[in-house]
Amino acid sequence: MSWFNEYRDQWKEIIETVAAEERRTTQMVEKDTIQSMILLELSKSEVPFVFKGGTSLSKAYGLIDRFSEDIDLSMNRKPTESEKKKTKTIILEIGDRMGFSLSNPDDIQSRHSYNKYVFEYESLFSDIPLELIIETSFYQAAYPVDVHTVYSFVGKFCKERGIVLPIPFDAAFVDIQVQSLERTFIDKVFAICDYRIQDMQDRDSRHLYDIAKLLPEVKITPEMGALIDEVREDRMQSKNNPSAQLEHNIPKMLKEIINSRFYEPDYNNITKKLLYEEVSYDDAIKNGIAVVADLDIFEYKKKP
Repeated sequence: MSWFNEYRDQWKEIIETVAAEERRTTQMVEKDTIQSMILLELSKSEVPFVFKGGTSLSKAYGLIDRFSEDIDLSMNRKPTESEKKKTKTIILEIGDRMGFSLSNPDDIQSRHSYNKYVFEYESLFSDIPLELIIETSFYQAAYPVDVHTVYSFVGKFCKERGIVLPIPFDAAFVDIQVQSLERTFIDKVFAICDYRIQDMQDRDSRHLYDIAKLLPEVKITPEMGALIDEVREDRMQSKNNPSAQLEHNIPKMLKEIINSRFYEPDYNNITKKLLYEEVSYDDAIKNGIAVVADLDIFEYKKKP
């Protein structure tokens, strides 16, 4: 059993065609297809999963133009212990049905608020198995959320051209709960500050690009300021979110990140290679956190 079932040759031809037309790599279109299949199964679950993070920005909002391999999941409320346990069962069952191999079974704990599932799958375009990651994080509830249609490269390609695939593909478009752009924007600003405090930059500079793409899409309003404070208070409850603590001033931290050019090596060496458009480090800064740093929107407004 594999994700392509008995349709190996058909899927290979379909993915090669879409990749060539959309100017993407075959492995990216293949992984995007598999991600959509996983999201379809998750959308059928009784557990209220919320799709969030960078991959959601691409697949639900069409907002970013970079490779994003992870499926990030949360819930729109604090899960019960039984729901945490059920989450593990659901994800492992999906992986098993799709012929995946879990490479880190000892790292997965049913009752943990964070788990990272590293699956290996048979690729049509590689001689060795490739990785696909599903991350679940329940430290904070995901909000606001709404049901969005999540597209796949193959589904979008066929819809735009009026093509009917000769094989089943129910995951061409998937309706699933997705975290709002505003909340994702807030999380990413706090994330780059967290990683700076922790002296971590490996593969984390991608958030700078995402923030620059998100900023024109969010409205800086008093309601946004209230949401930032609400998210900050939630993040205060976890030691994994140090920048949310009251001793840290987010605008000042952003200016330090800019002046120190802390993320520049990782951006140039890692993030730029993931982009399907030309966005320099300086442009990502100028159009993203440099703007945010000059606003008071991330100043905590409630008195300690």
